[in-house]
Amino acid sequence: MKLKGKNAAITGAASGIGQASALKFAREGIANLTLADLNEAGLEETKKEVLAIDPSIGLRLHTANVSREQDVKGFIDDTVQSFGSIDILFNNAGIAGGSYPIDEMPFEIFERAISINLFGVFFGMKYALGYMKAAKQGSIINTSSIGGLVALPNSADYVAAKHAIVGLTKTAAVEYGPYGIRTNAICPGPSITSLYQGIIAADAAASNVKSEDLLERDRKMIPFGRQGEAEEIANLVSFLASDEASYLSGAIIAIDGGYTSI
Repeated sequence: MKLKGKNAAITGAASGIGQASALKFAREGIANLTLADLNEAGLEETKKEVLAIDPSIGLRLHTANVSREQDVKGFIDDTVQSFGSIDILFNNAGIAGGSYPIDEMPFEIFERAISINLFGVFFGMKYALGYMKAAKQGSIINTSSIGGLVALPNSADYVAAKHAIVGLTKTAAVEYGPYGIRTNAICPGPSITSLYQGIIAADAAASNVKSEDLLERDRKMIPFGRQGEAEEIANLVSFLASDEASYLSGAIIAIDGGYTSI
């Protein structure tokens, strides 16, 4: 029960790592959860599964676009107004981006990936940190990617945003460490989520190859010989959210089956 009595907000909570983390938080005794995503039906499904684990958990659902500052401010404010505090923020919402070399990438594709993947993290931190600073405690976990550590060809929009999240995370760790606030980032490798499957589908269409061939290509590049599971990523998120990680801040953690060690 590592998260007993705590209040958390999770973006991208309708599927994948966000949904898996909501369920993991429920199993770890979370008191209250705010779940945000554009996918309203997915949010309802996550709510159903959370309450099946623990029907006493307080829940707030927000159909939110994290690239819009007021949407993010709205669910952060509502979390505090409804539950009294925000102890944990998991900035997880994101999109795959385009599949173009830099000289062919339409600006609107680049701009959209930056606004959702990067601005969403910034807005979440901006509004949660004020409350956490006043409380002199809190844990923020940002989802970067192996694309925040190494190059991913034909993904400059995604890679630029994910590298920037690493910088934001480190800066917040330094600025807010004196207030007892921990800020860390996870860098998942290829994992079986809708976002990863979207990247594979886009790459397959752009290169005129089969998706399965690209999945097998990735498997061969991972020392474990397989893609990760959302639940495995959620285990790390839960640890970072908990007091067990009390001295861990500014960490950029690859969870990729050894992919970036090669």
